[in-house]
Amino acid sequence: ANQSALLDENSSALVAGLFSGFSTACISTPADWFKIQAQMSLSKNINEKQPTRYDISSIVRRHIMKDGKFHAPFFNGMTPNLAREGVFTMVYLGMYDRISNAVKVRRRHDNGVVDDDQPLDMGTVVFISSFTGACAWLCNYPFDAVKTVMQAGLSSTQNERVTLRCAIQSIYNSGGWRRFFRG
Repeated sequence: ANQSALLDENSSALVAGLFSGFSTACISTPADWFKIQAQMSLSKNINEKQPTRYDISSIVRRHIMKDGKFHAPFFNGMTPNLAREGVFTMVYLGMYDRISNAVKVRRRHDNGVVDDDQPLDMGTVVFISSFTGACAWLCNYPFDAVKTVMQAGLSSTQNERVTLRCAIQSIYNSGGWRRFFRG
């Protein structure tokens, strides 16, 4: 084994997953913000019995160009989204790598083979992927709840931006820690 390596293979997968998630958050935060605004707009139109129409230009005018000034609300929720994407990808890739390596080692041991670089069969890959994906979602779901509240702008007044602290308190006050896992 190479003792000079900064991180072992499993730790490398965790760190790579974390940074991959952070990179993803830079793209998904604005995309999620636009999606949530469109969903809220459609929901409002349905409740007011107006024709439902997704109009990105009205969302841009209403939220980005206020009082003749440019605002960038589509990065609201960036902090919890960094945590959401970072934790998900870190847990998923890290656990997948660790479990698949353990399965390969066990298979080599059971077969009495010293060096076996055979890939895992599709059923095993699907099982490991499903399990690690479910674990990753359990770990990141609270961050998703906070991000959604922040991006939806669900605050006591329409003029204030929802802060991270406000979003966490709002979710907790509406039902305790279980509300962070409400789907």
